[in-house]
Amino acid sequence: GAGRSEAAPVIEALSHQSMNIPTSELAKISHVDSASLSGRFLASLTFYSQKEWEMWVPAGNELIKTKGWPAEAFYFSEKPEHEDDIYSHFLNFLAQRANFSFIQKPYSGLVDDFYNLSAALAKLEHFFKHKDEIGSGISRIVSTEIEYIFSVCRSIFDLLQEIISKQWKNIRLLDENIDKKDLPETFSKAILFKGEPRTKGQFSERFGLPEQIDSFYCRYTYFFMSLRAFRDNVAHRGSSVDTIFSTEKGFAVSSETKPFSEYGVWTKDHQLPNDLCSLRPAIGYLIHQTLLACEDFSQTIPTVIRFPEETVPGKHLFMRGFFGKHLIGNVKAIQNSEWWDV
Repeated sequence: GAGRSEAAPVIEALSHQSMNIPTSELAKISHVDSASLSGRFLASLTFYSQKEWEMWVPAGNELIKTKGWPAEAFYFSEKPEHEDDIYSHFLNFLAQRANFSFIQKPYSGLVDDFYNLSAALAKLEHFFKHKDEIGSGISRIVSTEIEYIFSVCRSIFDLLQEIISKQWKNIRLLDENIDKKDLPETFSKAILFKGEPRTKGQFSERFGLPEQIDSFYCRYTYFFMSLRAFRDNVAHRGSSVDTIFSTEKGFAVSSETKPFSEYGVWTKDHQLPNDLCSLRPAIGYLIHQTLLACEDFSQTIPTVIRFPEETVPGKHLFMRGFFGKHLIGNVKAIQNSEWWDV
């Protein structure tokens, strides 16, 4: 399992029995350690090995090997088949080592949200390319897409919290003296106490969490609060994104627009003479920080919970989709101060 932490109790993950396909059928797939799948789900039945695709399709209680290649799917491989296929340590960790049946539903939701973010980024680029054809309504179209991106990012945090709470509930502490309490299943309820953000140490005091997880929550409290405030203003108070300006370089907003102005991502390269700033790195930061929280969690949780070995040894989970390059290019847009006209 994962390395032990001297500063926190070692935790042993429990498994649940809920397999739909007999182990004898899964044993047909040479890449899978079928003996380790008891109580765990297999995240993909598609594999890429030795420059060949291998796809399995369930037919009742049987698995049938078919020929083909995926257009939008996750697959296991030693390396990506295409440069636009994405590797996420977080999703690989959930699919390979934390793939217990009790997180399968939120895992599926996260997969959809990752795809939806890539599609949203592609749509913003498409809107810019066709802004002259769209005409004066472009501002409304872009603002509704931004509101959707905020909604998806909020969804990812809540699905992440659902996974954390289910893992915390379904583990056995080797140190039975620790008073472990159930975690809430939404991120806001986890980080707030009487309407105010919990401070460092309060997570451990309230829920019996190890210090590493306490620190994890503290690292993303401020960012999540800005995300939550914007989303709640839209959903419950009828407010919306400030005016979107369509410029020759790309979509822009006032440098005072919240929460983007609080993120500290705008430099002189993002600014126009009339105090407008590029929307692209601001949206890029929003998505990047959301995904960074997921990556951080998957790096942190194995230091305090002992997880079983990989279900597909020697391979990684990759994400293939129609808009993968847009998600890959998101970090580049932040780092290189890019507008949409690059």
